[in-house]
Amino acid sequence: MGESITIIHTADLHLGMQPEKDLPIGKERAREVAESLPRLVAACNELEADLLLIAGDLFHKAPLVRELKDVAYQFGKLAKTRVVMIAGNHDYISARSNYPAWIAANGYAPEDAADGARVTMFAGAEAEKVYLPELGTTVYGRSFRSQNVTEGIYDDIVPTEPGIRILLAHGGDATDAPLDVKKIAGNGWDYVALGHIHKPGMLAPGIVYPGSPEPLDRNETGPHGYSLVRITVDDAGRHKTDATFVPFSKREYRDLEILLTAETTAGSLADAAAAAIAADGGENLYRFVLTGRRDADFAPDAEALAALGNVTEVVDRTLPEYDLAALRAANADNLIGMFIDALAERAETDEVARKALYEGLTALLRQNKRGF
Repeated sequence: MGESITIIHTADLHLGMQPEKDLPIGKERAREVAESLPRLVAACNELEADLLLIAGDLFHKAPLVRELKDVAYQFGKLAKTRVVMIAGNHDYISARSNYPAWIAANGYAPEDAADGARVTMFAGAEAEKVYLPELGTTVYGRSFRSQNVTEGIYDDIVPTEPGIRILLAHGGDATDAPLDVKKIAGNGWDYVALGHIHKPGMLAPGIVYPGSPEPLDRNETGPHGYSLVRITVDDAGRHKTDATFVPFSKREYRDLEILLTAETTAGSLADAAAAAIAADGGENLYRFVLTGRRDADFAPDAEALAALGNVTEVVDRTLPEYDLAALRAANADNLIGMFIDALAERAETDEVARKALYEGLTALLRQNKRGF
């Protein structure tokens, strides 16, 4: 009968960060970020996970001693789960980092695993590995030792031990450990646990970004969570890896589009925005995107819309509804008429020209009213 292991793969918790600190919900968001590690520990216990992988940026910046003490406390609540972790570009291991002393004090170095240590952190200047005999698994990895790592520090790591082989890595862009995905995919890994990109994604089969467990920026729309991985070895020694994204965050960033017309008023816009929030449930974080053609004399009130709930931003992409023929006839001998002549034909097929025409007209008509 074959054997299998269950893994929770997470990254980019950014403990200590306070998203949306300028909004009323800012303090609550800070608590939700802080609670992500205890909640992941609870998930490990509930699922009886064998291994918790943390692929960098556990903290938003270099951790304080008291913060590391709390992490050790949370790890102590794990019933059976082993932990292997690395530092990323935000919590990198500098000469002044508190990570090395914390590792030494708690017995979290790779060599301590042979004596039964249940937590391992890679902190060396080169790639390291830890063998977990009860899981028949070896985890390889490497922490960031500086804020920016421009070399592909994971591309040439090749597993040398038998059994299940996992790579723990952080990065994937030009200034943060670029990854040669094709090369890594050919190196013989059962699973590559990535961190750094906050949205979940799979670069290739078994090469996975879990995304951050909580959304940390208003551009990080959509679900956030962790990767639940099961690696099975059958009686013939064949390995099979299944990775599933598990939604986990307390709330999401959502974009809500509202279409305006020439009939839209302040009241109808507010009602439409409130209805959109209510239809979504009201618990998420919302960015209103206003589109369509509005009355030329109506300007959406962004502050009023922001007061409706957890609204992070109002993006106005509307254009005023002008009667170009009437405006042209009334301004045939001035700059406004010339401006319409210059852009009107192109604006029929070119969205950029259309936007320039309507925004330019708004400015010119405003100046005209002031007598400039």
